[in-house]
Amino acid sequence: MVSSFSEITDSDDFATRSREFVDWFRNAPGTRLSAKIELADLRHRGAGRGVVATEDIAQDEELFAVPRSLVLMATTTTNTTTDYVPAAPLPDHNSWLPLIIVTIQQLLRKEQSKWYPYFRVLPATFDSLMFWSDEELAELQASAVRHRIGRESADADLKENVWPVIKADSRSFDLHGSNDQECADQAIRLGHYAGSLIMAYAFDVDRDDDSNLEEEGKQSSHLNKADNGNANRNNARLFQEEDGYLVMKAIKPIRAGEECLNDYGSLPRSELLRMYGYVTDNYKQYDVVEFGLDLIEQVAGSSRAESKVWQRKKAQLEEIGVLDDGYSFPRPEPNADLVDAIPGDLHMAALLSAIATKKLSEYATSLQADTNSLLTAAPQPPPPTDVSAKRYKMAIQVRIGEKEILHQIISLCKDFIAARTNEQKRRLVHGQSSPPSKKQKSRAAR
Repeated sequence: MVSSFSEITDSDDFATRSREFVDWFRNAPGTRLSAKIELADLRHRGAGRGVVATEDIAQDEELFAVPRSLVLMATTTTNTTTDYVPAAPLPDHNSWLPLIIVTIQQLLRKEQSKWYPYFRVLPATFDSLMFWSDEELAELQASAVRHRIGRESADADLKENVWPVIKADSRSFDLHGSNDQECADQAIRLGHYAGSLIMAYAFDVDRDDDSNLEEEGKQSSHLNKADNGNANRNNARLFQEEDGYLVMKAIKPIRAGEECLNDYGSLPRSELLRMYGYVTDNYKQYDVVEFGLDLIEQVAGSSRAESKVWQRKKAQLEEIGVLDDGYSFPRPEPNADLVDAIPGDLHMAALLSAIATKKLSEYATSLQADTNSLLTAAPQPPPPTDVSAKRYKMAIQVRIGEKEILHQIISLCKDFIAARTNEQKRRLVHGQSSPPSKKQKSRAAR
């Protein structure tokens, strides 16, 4: 990863770093730590470190509490918490950028940083999509998540807003380049690393009164002990108390041996992968498939702009907002019918089926092939030589979820069209050319 930081995190002494971090947290002024939890080694499960219950924990029981003085955050004024006084004003249009700058500064201080024991238990590398190679991203095939990575915009933000602050304050940032370009490159790499730390581990907390950041009432921050809780469908949640403490509590009973998990919310697995670099089947129910505007217009026939058929379809699509930026289709509930499965009462079943069929054709492999590839311990066929086996498997899991939804859409549309066709046939048999209106139904009822 980043050479200037790897020496902090790459030590083989996993247990020592965990113990030193827990000791540091326990001994920090004002912290509280339950005797019923431990920071466990979960590498055998591919989860790194995690907070595990050593005894049964009741609902609403406190797991730990962090005073604001131990929260690593940034403001646009003198930051006494980090012992870092910026030589130039920090960017104030984005709550992440000041924290990225302060995080870089603290990373470069190494042992001199107050948060050194905390940084040592953080990962040296990430599997979030920002760090995937082009060959690895290609394994996501037609997934729309490939277009939401934001690598170019992140590069631009770091170059335009972060590097100038660092360059103007070289005494506070111990970069090791032999010239400005090498230092800039190192700063950008550190910026991507810090940004990924923030995305994966930071929490939004209430701001200090003297903060001047744009997002009203909230500021991104590293909340060190909370960062050790892995995310899944949760049994613990962070609360902000009136006394300034940030407290993690159990929101349901946790049995001894169970992991204490905070929750990222109802995110599809594609977003888990993009933001946090991992995939879990516990979030499978939140999967979505996205139809881009170009695909919708292509299938709907927008090239025939004067066509009455297109104008009618366009009006229907505009009514539900599809033509604004595309359409996101969630995983249908079990036994759902078309009306229940489609937000916005989209009853254009034939068009939707055609769109789903076209989208499905854009994936390079079939659902069956992907499913079969995960039936063995190692995916078959194996990944290309320039693709990480771990990332290859996660890409397959994401595209399986999306293909499952597409097949469900096509099946629902088929059933809907068949039901509507049978209904029309029944009406013709009874001499009724169209369904009775609401007014007719009302009169019949009287």
